[in-house]
Amino acid sequence: MTEKNEFEEMYNADEFNDSETEVLSEKTPEASDMVAGNESLEYDMTKAPTTAKGPDRVSLDGKEVIIEDAKLLLPKPESAWDLSRDKKNRLKGCQFILFYDKDGQKEYYSGVKVFPRDVNGVEKYSEPSIQNSDTTQAGALKMVYAKYKGKKVSEVSLNEFFAFLKSKPKALIQYKPFEYDKKTTMKNIVVKFLG
Repeated sequence: MTEKNEFEEMYNADEFNDSETEVLSEKTPEASDMVAGNESLEYDMTKAPTTAKGPDRVSLDGKEVIIEDAKLLLPKPESAWDLSRDKKNRLKGCQFILFYDKDGQKEYYSGVKVFPRDVNGVEKYSEPSIQNSDTTQAGALKMVYAKYKGKKVSEVSLNEFFAFLKSKPKALIQYKPFEYDKKTTMKNIVVKFLG
């Protein structure tokens, strides 16, 4: 999965004129309808995103990298729930990203999920979860870590796993194809941790 910058899909500014803008502003009197979390019609520039689109993915096949950082982003509360393959559980996918020390490269690993939890009548998220198998990219990464530590994957807590990824470990990368929605994407995936 790659980050999407809404300006990458450019629109034709000539489609809008002053009269259409006036009508639009009459229908949306509250600024919160215009920009989530904003309280005035003037955009608060201090609330602008602090992240930038990274460089295009390049092959790091066979290269040793240092994992500079790891991040786990929970899904937005308003995002729709998906169903598990057996259709028995509702879940949402998280963004799990590793940042490598080569040319600003980063990689998204699929397979981190949250499930609904009722807390006093309010729907919340469970703690993030990763399967103990190689059926997802995150699960395969956890298995690579377990092998590196000489443990069974079922013995590895997420706290331990995430702490290790934050410790700037050295890793070997393989450039591998993954299919999603009938499209093949090449990804720089950790296949071994180096001591």
